[in-house]
Amino acid sequence: MFHLLKWVGLFGFLALVLPVVAEEEIATFKVWNSKTKSYGNVSEILLQAEGYDVVIWGEEHDDAEGHKAQLDFFKKFTFGFPKVTLSLEMLEKDQQLILDEYVKNIIPERQLLSGSSHWKNFASDYFPLVKHAKESSSFVVCANPPRRYVNAVARKGMNAYSDFSNEVHHWIPEAHTLGQNISPVYQIKLSSMFQVDHSQDPKVSSNMPSPENMILAQFMWDQGMAESISREVYRSGRKVLHLNGRFHSDDEGGVAYRLKKMGHKVLVLSVFPEGKEEEGNFSKLGDFVILTKSR
Repeated sequence: MFHLLKWVGLFGFLALVLPVVAEEEIATFKVWNSKTKSYGNVSEILLQAEGYDVVIWGEEHDDAEGHKAQLDFFKKFTFGFPKVTLSLEMLEKDQQLILDEYVKNIIPERQLLSGSSHWKNFASDYFPLVKHAKESSSFVVCANPPRRYVNAVARKGMNAYSDFSNEVHHWIPEAHTLGQNISPVYQIKLSSMFQVDHSQDPKVSSNMPSPENMILAQFMWDQGMAESISREVYRSGRKVLHLNGRFHSDDEGGVAYRLKKMGHKVLVLSVFPEGKEEEGNFSKLGDFVILTKSR
């Protein structure tokens, strides 16, 4: 198969193979190309991805059809690009060791799933991606900073950094990077999200992290993931497919914007259920919008 890929080239190979499944893809979801302002199919995404370091799949975490679509897309991605890395917001950096042990067949599946805490839908919605990565000899990156340190920043702001041991800095971005490479659009979104008026309930107000610290915590997620992805691009030279909640990547979101400022070519996909779209705003969400459809 790889001799065929070498012979016809990636573009010719994808053009030969992918249209065969286009009808099935369109039956379950629709693909909007923001550049052409028209509907197309997954083959267009894969053809365009050839010229990019990173492809971001921005999801809604509870979109059941979206999870099916992303596994299908990842299988096509590994078929079209033999050397790729899967990067996941859903796994934290200090889980990398146990993840690598699973990929290298040192530990079985049950120990990976029970050996550390995971999102409640990890086994059903994200583990199939990890399993396919293993089967296709793809690398997997646990992209997110550990939640406990991000929570500390949400509570204490930058003062939390003075509490962290030297070992912790292996898992988190340096403090000075949190406020760098932020798009004005994203800053406005975050300010709007976290500026909640608790003036009528002082008890709640005293127990809630300040909006400023909540925004810093969001920056920590974004910078941490961007650094993980960038490091992998330079380390392995592989094309990276990164999965995160679409707030991190839609419309100059934190991860996508930071990666671009780091010098990477980033293709952004925004994926969510049909019926939630805002007519006329597709081009602002990403390079492609995938509208999943209920069966």
